[in-house]
Amino acid sequence: ASLVRKIRPSATPLTVRNVIEGLVQARALTKVSRGVYLNRRCRPAAELNEAAQHIRQGAVISLETVLGECGFLNNPPVIVTAVVPQLRNYVPNVGQLKTSGGQVFRFNALPERFFPSTSEDRTLMLQSGRFCPVAKPEVAVLHWLRLALSPRSRMLRLPQDVDFSVLDIELLRQLAWRWDLARPLDELMKNVEVTGDIQEPSPPPSPKTHSDGAEMKSPNRKRSSEAKRRLLARRALSS
Repeated sequence: ASLVRKIRPSATPLTVRNVIEGLVQARALTKVSRGVYLNRRCRPAAELNEAAQHIRQGAVISLETVLGECGFLNNPPVIVTAVVPQLRNYVPNVGQLKTSGGQVFRFNALPERFFPSTSEDRTLMLQSGRFCPVAKPEVAVLHWLRLALSPRSRMLRLPQDVDFSVLDIELLRQLAWRWDLARPLDELMKNVEVTGDIQEPSPPPSPKTHSDGAEMKSPNRKRSSEAKRRLLARRALSS
């Protein structure tokens, strides 16, 4: 409305709405929800992740969105995942949300201590050079771990086919100690090591054979090989 009235000070609310609708039809704007639009003609174009903080106050992009982007997860999500602070006198609105624009977000609540409160914390916990608050992958792992341990959360445990090699292990352990998650993190890493992640699959069992002597491939071994192949293909594209 302010932009329209800079050009035409006498513009009515109807004129403003008509301008917005025209920009949406021209794909210059993408509607997310009432009063929230992505400017697709700025450079770089606004991304859907940036709308999360305008939909839920204090939202930080985290969990599957961050971990799929960095390659820690084998299957990146198709929705935007974020966490919001749970304040003492305020219970945030969480859960999955489909906006009027058709986009899907999922918000989870965490205690305030899992969010940066100082400039040093922001440097430590958030990715630099982003146009909205985005957690570092190490922080996203611990956000997930904390939610999975909470009886009030529906978050499932982290999968076993994850790649810890993309993380800063020193930072991960530092934050885990700070948030009293050192023991659960150690258990998770040991389980992944024993199970075998997509980088170093655990030794397969002896192959079964058909009556004619042909080897039968295990479905789990096949899925592991496919997951590793997809990860290596993504890394080749990004390089």
